[in-house]
Amino acid sequence: MDIAAVASALSEQRLRLEVGTRVAVMAKDVMEDQAAALVKLLESAKALELSVQPHLGSILDVVG
Repeated sequence: MDIAAVASALSEQRLRLEVGTRVAVMAKDVMEDQAAALVKLLESAKALELSVQPHLGSILDVVG
């Protein structure tokens, strides 16, 4: 292989790595947004559950 071919292959590999990294960062950002939305949904579901039946799940009796 000549120097030009090696330089071209190295440049292509560097570009693929950069693209892969950016795609991974974008996927991470999407998952963080989805997790935040899920937490918000679960919190609102818990608030709704307590407003409908406030006595359920608020007291734990342990007899031993």
